[in-house]
Amino acid sequence: MKKQHLFTLDLELIKELHRRVGRGHRSQFVETAVRNRLNNEEEYTIDDVDNHRLAAMFYNRLCSQSDDTPLCGILRSVLLEWINQ
Repeated sequence: MKKQHLFTLDLELIKELHRRVGRGHRSQFVETAVRNRLNNEEEYTIDDVDNHRLAAMFYNRLCSQSDDTPLCGILRSVLLEWINQ
C-alpha cells in the first residue's frame, strides 16, 4: 500500500533529482534510497547498476563535455545505438 506524505528537501537536491531521474521513476528512486539508508546499504558496487543505466550515465557525461572531439562524437554514437537496442 502506498501513501502520499510531505517531506521537505533542499531545492538543489530536487533540481538534481529531476535532471537525473526520469518522470514516473522519482518516487521509486526516493523510496529505494530511503530503504537502503534505513537498511544501512549505502555502499554499492558497479555490479549493482544496470548496464543500460550505466551506459546512459556515461553518455550523458560525454554530452556535457564542452570540448567536443571526434572521438567523443564516435563514442556517443556507439553508446546511443547500444542504449536504443
